Amino acid sequence: MRFAAFVILIGFLLSCLIELGTAIAQPSRVSSGRIPLWSTDAPVCILAVNRDDPGLELPAPHLSPTIPEILGPGQTELDLSGVGGQLNRMMVGADVTFSVLYADGVSEGFNDPTLGTQRRAAFEFALGVWSARLQGPGTISVVAEMTPRGGTPTSAVLASAGAEQYWREFTNAPFATTFYPEALVEVISGSDPDLTTAEIGVDFNSDVDNGTVLGSCDWYYGTDATPTGCDIDFVTVTLHEVAHGLGFVSSGRSSGQFGIGNPSFPIIYDRFLVNGTGTPLLNIAGASKMTNPVFWAGAVGSWGHTNNFGGVGNAVIYAPSTFSGGSSISHLDESTYTGVWDLETPFHDEPTHDPDRVMFGVLEDIGWSRPESRYALDAASGFEDGSSANPFNTASESATAVPAGGSVRFLPGTFSETLLVDGKALLLESYGSAVIGEGTGGTPSAPVEPVP
Repeated sequence: MRFAAFVILIGFLLSCLIELGTAIAQPSRVSSGRIPLWSTDAPVCILAVNRDDPGLELPAPHLSPTIPEILGPGQTELDLSGVGGQLNRMMVGADVTFSVLYADGVSEGFNDPTLGTQRRAAFEFALGVWSARLQGPGTISVVAEMTPRGGTPTSAVLASAGAEQYWREFTNAPFATTFYPEALVEVISGSDPDLTTAEIGVDFNSDVDNGTVLGSCDWYYGTDATPTGCDIDFVTVTLHEVAHGLGFVSSGRSSGQFGIGNPSFPIIYDRFLVNGTGTPLLNIAGASKMTNPVFWAGAVGSWGHTNNFGGVGNAVIYAPSTFSGGSSISHLDESTYTGVWDLETPFHDEPTHDPDRVMFGVLEDIGWSRPESRYALDAASGFEDGSSANPFNTASESATAVPAGGSVRFLPGTFSETLLVDGKALLLESYGSAVIGEGTGGTPSAPVEPVP
């Protein structure tokens, strides 16, 4: 079915607070250096039960092993899919493949003779959830470990995860002088900047299963989101941790400083953090900015918040009065987002296997895209491929490129152009109100469907 041509006028209630940086014409990519897990001064997540317990000790910072360290000299990510004796799997989604390397020793962690099969199945199930929701192409490699990390009968660390490296000034980078997680760099630039390290590292606490740590509470390795008693759903925690490896994390520290690398630059997530008046935290001096209130200024994440929680405003970021490294400003607010919305809050409450519209909106704002969508931003310039990171600057380009059954997602701006809509795609607002009009100055004939 094909409709008559008409002029599309799309207006938004709130203009984006973030200005796109100039894309780099001839980049010379720069690495941040490797990022240690369990470090309160690094852009990683540290997930724990009752972290304030004075008897709970955080593990020492830990670098995930490189590919050659695990598989041998000369081995790279390209060798992950066919190495004899290595327990690795390929999880294929719409456009993204997850390649997994379990770095535990024989009979340890993910290779445990009793629980190893269940642990790997739950971990790979969670990666399948993510791979089906991310637009590529790209292969995201993950080094996964499960290490005895101790704890008490009432408190324990659960996991730590993050990007193995961050990169800036790479091909098609949307922002200059800004670090991006390696997995996103691969998707945006079309090439893997370092084949000797994985994109994401994650380490789980195997002692949760020992009957002493957290008492009778163990890991639950089922994939049906129905743990019994106080057991902790492993799939939910994996989904949470992988999101941090994809870039849902800040480089902010208790001192109020942001940035990684030498010289230091912020990571892309940092650019969207604002205070209650909308001032970017990067532009505010001092440490007090790191505590309540802190909000997310990205259009898509905030649209998910306002569309589902009423009113207008930005998504709320977790920023307690006492800064907690590995937790503060790297999660959604615990008290605001509960139930099915708490996947990316700092405390494990209940199982959920579906990344919600707020937390996935944050990932879209930093540059990830949905496989079925093409994005349009009237102010976009430089390289364009219709992704969230590099959107088209016209509605017609997006409508032409969108896959059948997909959606055109308009970022804040105003589009005025003739557009043929053939019925194969939804036209969606990403934030605020949007209408389709018949001719310049005509009466709006149909709203843009407000579906995320």
